[in-house]
Amino acid sequence: MGPNFLQHERDLLKMPSRSLLVAGGDGRMSLHPISGLNKYGCAPEPRDVLAVGSCTASSPSPRAIQAVEDAREVLLRALNEDDLVAVSHEMMRDIRVELAHELSLDQVPGAQVILTPSGTDAEMLGVSLALRDDERPLCNIVSGPAEVGSGTTDAAAGRHFDDQTPRGANSTAGEPVNDVLSERVHVETIDLRDDRGKMRPEAELDAQCRAMVAQAVTRGERVMVHIVAHSKTGAHAPSLGCVRGIQAQYPDDVVVMIDAAQGRISRRGLRAAMEEGWLVLFTGSKFYGGPPFSGALFVPQNFASPDEDIGNLPEGYRGYFTAGELPTEWDEGRASLSNHPNLGLILRWHAALAEIKAYYAADSSDRYCVLRAFERIVPAALANSEHISLEPADPPVDDDGSTPLLESKKTVFSFYLRPGGDEKHFGVEPLRDIFAWMNRDLEGCWEDASDSLREVLGARFHLGQPVVTGKRRDLAVLRVALGGPFVVQLTEDARLGATLEARIDDLERRFKMLRRKLEFLAQNYTVLAQTLKMDALGADQ
Repeated sequence: MGPNFLQHERDLLKMPSRSLLVAGGDGRMSLHPISGLNKYGCAPEPRDVLAVGSCTASSPSPRAIQAVEDAREVLLRALNEDDLVAVSHEMMRDIRVELAHELSLDQVPGAQVILTPSGTDAEMLGVSLALRDDERPLCNIVSGPAEVGSGTTDAAAGRHFDDQTPRGANSTAGEPVNDVLSERVHVETIDLRDDRGKMRPEAELDAQCRAMVAQAVTRGERVMVHIVAHSKTGAHAPSLGCVRGIQAQYPDDVVVMIDAAQGRISRRGLRAAMEEGWLVLFTGSKFYGGPPFSGALFVPQNFASPDEDIGNLPEGYRGYFTAGELPTEWDEGRASLSNHPNLGLILRWHAALAEIKAYYAADSSDRYCVLRAFERIVPAALANSEHISLEPADPPVDDDGSTPLLESKKTVFSFYLRPGGDEKHFGVEPLRDIFAWMNRDLEGCWEDASDSLREVLGARFHLGQPVVTGKRRDLAVLRVALGGPFVVQLTEDARLGATLEARIDDLERRFKMLRRKLEFLAQNYTVLAQTLKMDALGADQ
């Protein structure tokens, strides 16, 4: 470990928490110079905002920041004692152990946890595992490319997905991470929606998946099939029954990966996937509310048992991963990566773990009440509007005794927005403006506003980013999502009301304000687009 490395880490650990939380990531974590927000509308510090954008990303809570500060102190002591690498590796090992325990994965024999800078990076590790010990090329079938991470299809092909790697190296999106690996992989996709943005029937999606697998096997390829266990808009596809049938038909030819990057999957569901022998892509930065990016790949025993090494990783992976992120038993895999730790990732995962622990420490019956209330409040608050059109949703599942809670509860609602009357829905570009404006204090933007309207315009709402739903960019939705930290806040924060019932009533009040601000921005979009100072994210006043 050279002096330049030590000085860099010393300088990093002396920075404020907001700087630490964006270290060791790619260009998606860059902060706008005016707003101080990243491209997802989040800051690397707590914000006074109604946070209903966890399907995109979240700003950290005070609890998460305290976890970051505690971890920073440990790292600083290690640095001063010239023991940074060893201590950072111990911390990453502890994170893996604690994460497995909190999610009950320690109940699955042989299950392993790999930490990754983001869920998109985890995709590349999945590709490497699918190609391991198999000479055939890989057909990687990605479901819902428009509704999973923006760089997923590139990562699934072993290609760079950003112009900067997490280790700070320059890269070119779309270019191979490793030429040998990329030549062995090609990606095919299954669109979840038709050209008009409507969800395709499950039977149709399943049939397409079966046909694509059959054709790939006939070509002499191995196949990786992705199951989206909750897309950006709440979709699940292909069906579990379909994938189980495919595996039964082609037991030696098919690898399955669950894309659970949203984190909206129960612990029971995670265990079941691992027991099926499926890889699971996970993040602590969506439902659970950790800071972006906190990724992980859960590896079942059939891929690599604790006493079985995964072997050397491709050379280009050194730009993404470090040795300490892999299980300690995988000596060969760790030796192919740098020992220099990704301190930003360590700190982000400490923040995410603090949120995960808080979520499961909260009273389970109270959590249940909040989940049920969200299912009721959102449709009621956004219904019967001239400007807002909720996407159709299945009725709530009432059989909670036999259904995993997070899978059975709807925690993301998507909606179209239009100026009013019979006018067309807004496309993705106007929705990006409205997404930014909802996240800003606009109290003074309308000269003749009443006191009540000024209050509404001054309130800040962090929504889920726009998602294109059709083949054209003029079909797009915004989203509201429930996240773990918000659940915990409603179950515990007496400042929102003396009782849980009072706090849920306050949530209902705030959603009425959210509706009113949305409707005002939609109705007056043309005027506001001319009068508001526009920048990439909007000034966070």
